[in-house]
Amino acid sequence: MKYNISNNIIFEDHNLLVVNKLSKMPTVPLKNGGMGNTLLDAISQYCIDVKSFSGYSKHEGGVLHRLDTLTDGLVLIAKNKESFDFLINEQKKNNFEKNYIVRTTYSTKLMQGFFEFPFESIIENRSVVVESFFRHYGKGRKSVRPVMEDCSKIVLSKASKTKYKTIINFIKKEDNLFYFNCCLTNGFRHQIRCHLAWSGYPLIGDKLYGGIESDEFGLTCNSINFINPATKKRQTVCLEDKLL
Repeated sequence: MKYNISNNIIFEDHNLLVVNKLSKMPTVPLKNGGMGNTLLDAISQYCIDVKSFSGYSKHEGGVLHRLDTLTDGLVLIAKNKESFDFLINEQKKNNFEKNYIVRTTYSTKLMQGFFEFPFESIIENRSVVVESFFRHYGKGRKSVRPVMEDCSKIVLSKASKTKYKTIINFIKKEDNLFYFNCCLTNGFRHQIRCHLAWSGYPLIGDKLYGGIESDEFGLTCNSINFINPATKKRQTVCLEDKLL
């Protein structure tokens, strides 16, 4: 390994780990193997138990939620099947909350596949709830697009069955960057990236959704809130906030 994974462990007990994933590191291996530089591969060198059972699938071990490869921040990993099953059940009840710090620019360009943003402006010192279904989009289905109830029947037939909600809070504007906090309890692939780009504020470094080129990627999972399997009490784990 290129770094000591133990330095990136933010919290640990007998049942779970919370690890700070680095940007550009995949969370889990591909289904058909390979990618030995993933977070799961690295953490299994520290605690082999995280690979000793099938979670969402055999190759994902005890990982409770994945971050996109470019996204950095906190990942919750179960050490045993009992804790994994408990936390999955809590997640289904919306008892697993993830908070992200987002860095964006402003864009008036409406990307292909998007339609006019139907919600209020997210540049307010209050919460704006953005909610939609999602569909895969483009060559190789590499991105997603939002879907609403008034979309065509053809589009709706290709959409997720679940509606996904992102709670967005504007934090500040600094030079040409806009900072937001985004909170979600259930997640779809690229959910925050898509919802922010749809609103006119694509993440820096996110070329897939119209973001400007940057050496950094504007998305960090900086805190998670969940019910601890051992104590049955709500617990919050945070990164030191050096982004603001």
